[in-house]
Formats: sequence, structure tokens, C-alpha cells
Amino acid sequence: MKLKLLFLLISFWSFSQNRPIEIKIDSITSKDSKEYRDREFTIVYHIKNLSNNEVSFFLNTKKFIPSSASSMQYVPTYRLYQNETPIDLGQVFTSNRIVFTSKDFNQQSIDEYLKNRRDSIKLEYEKINSDPEYAWQKNNKAIMNSIFVLQPNETKQFVQQINWDKKRYIKSHDLEYYFDENHKYFLELELTLLKSEFQDRLTKEELEAIMKNENFIKGNYKSNKVEINFKE
Repeated sequence: MKLKLLFLLISFWSFSQNRPIEIKIDSITSKDSKEYRDREFTIVYHIKNLSNNEVSFFLNTKKFIPSSASSMQYVPTYRLYQNETPIDLGQVFTSNRIVFTSKDFNQQSIDEYLKNRRDSIKLEYEKINSDPEYAWQKNNKAIMNSIFVLQPNETKQFVQQINWDKKRYIKSHDLEYYFDENHKYFLELELTLLKSEFQDRLTKEELEAIMKNENFIKGNYKSNKVEINFKE
């Protein structure tokens, strides 16, 4: 039994030592907005190269989505916990809120902006659905532009803002949840780095170069869990 436990500890230590990168939350702060009647969370986190080699991987840090919606994505994701229990609801937070300044605060101009934005998105989707070559070129450009490089022992820090509308009861399909202010909640970040899985978005030459590069990494990396404020 002792030998088995020792073997497991050594295996875990070796696995940890061979992890080329880490993602870690440095802080989560919050402030309430009277104007928007919500709570804004500011997450400061970093990704560090733990190795003595340059590493690269597919990652678009401009996006930030729930882990429950992350299939075949190459973006940082987050998972919410009540103590150790995951809460796999995608509608808890929003991000990339559009803020209109006082000079823009004219209902007509806001309505026009939103209409133009909706029309633009609709036209883009129609073009993607009707033109397979355009869709492939767009996906190829996006994923190649997402190649993220870290020099040996380099650390890159990021700041991400998300918003909670302060509604405590959430229902999504068959899932229901109530955020009790007396419970403790934690946030965890995750990187699911894929490689060959994106072959249909790459040219043959791009795929071969990436697969031959031993320092182009893949794998699943989770951060520490940090408490997030859902109290009144």
C-alpha cells in the first residue's frame, strides 16, 4: 500500500513538473453599478511558460466564454463553483458590454447603432452560410492569427471584465439555480488547447508544420479557484 501511494505521488509530481505552462488567477475584484444595476467583476490572471523553451499554441485571449460552451473553441474559459460543486450555467455573466457616453446618449442614435450592428451580423452569417470558401478562409485566418507564443519563462498578464445582473434565480432549459448570498462561490479559468483537432481549418502545409513542432503544445490547463463575491 505504501509503495503504491509513493508511486502515485511520484507520478503526480512528474506530471506536474512536465506541465509547460500554467494559468493562474491573480485577483478578482467587484463593484456595483447604479447606472446598469449590475455588478462588474474584474479578473486579473496570467499565463506563464514554465519551461526553458519557447512554446506556442492556439489561443484567442480577446474572447472569454463559459466552459460549458467551449467545444472546439480556442479561448480562455471560466467555470463557476459553489464550494466544490460546478455550476454549469452559461447565462450567469455577460462580457464586452457596450457603454454609450453622454454625448452618444440619444435614443435615436443608439437605436440606429444597434440596428446597423444587427444588420452587419446578419449579413456576415448569410455570407458564411452561402459561401463555403469564404467561411473556410475566415476560419483559417482567425485560427492562424490566434497563435500565441511565450518565450522561455515568460509571463503574460490579462484583465477580463464580466458582469452579473444580480438576478439570483436562473433557469436554463431543465437547469434551475438560486444564488444564495450565504454560500461561497469560486471562479476557475481553463485552457483547452487543441492541435490536430483543427486540421479542417488549416492548409496541409500549416498542419504539417504545426504537428512537427514539438513546442507547439496541446492539453488541458486549469487555474486556481478564487472566491467571487455574490453577497448583497
